[in-house]
Amino acid sequence: MEIIKSEVPNRDVFKLNSSDIVFDGTLVLDLGNKNCVIERIRSTHTDDSTIVYVPDEKAIFLGDSFYGTTKNSLFHYKKSHLEPMIEDIQKFDASHFIAGHESICDIEEMDLFWKQLRSASKAVNSTSLDASLETFEKENGRQPIGDELFFIKAFVNDQILHSEER
Repeated sequence: MEIIKSEVPNRDVFKLNSSDIVFDGTLVLDLGNKNCVIERIRSTHTDDSTIVYVPDEKAIFLGDSFYGTTKNSLFHYKKSHLEPMIEDIQKFDASHFIAGHESICDIEEMDLFWKQLRSASKAVNSTSLDASLETFEKENGRQPIGDELFFIKAFVNDQILHSEER
């Protein structure tokens, strides 16, 4: 509620209504001729990310659940949440992935996305971007391409945030 209030321009008059439906874990909705599975997943974005899976369409609505997040003005991916999140998403028999800020992805595109996130995460073990890039290059035999550099920086930021907590 606090995040929503901070993002709404007229927050002095903004009121958030109570939920009509509250669930814990999983909720299956029968929409007449279509079932939807709504499930809370472990996520790199928020602690309460929820996806919607439509089994007979093999479609999963991910929203922002697989994106990173921002803390102390640092965009980061929560390294400790990466594998649990991927596991939670991949347990569904999905072939269409609908994200909050992307076009619809197929299984090959999502597999590439997971591969890039995993290789970036694996390369980062410190708060040093240079050391992480060096590790990535050694492990992959090349420099990062495309989103890989962005992901490496986000995982380095996660290390920085963890080092500040200590």
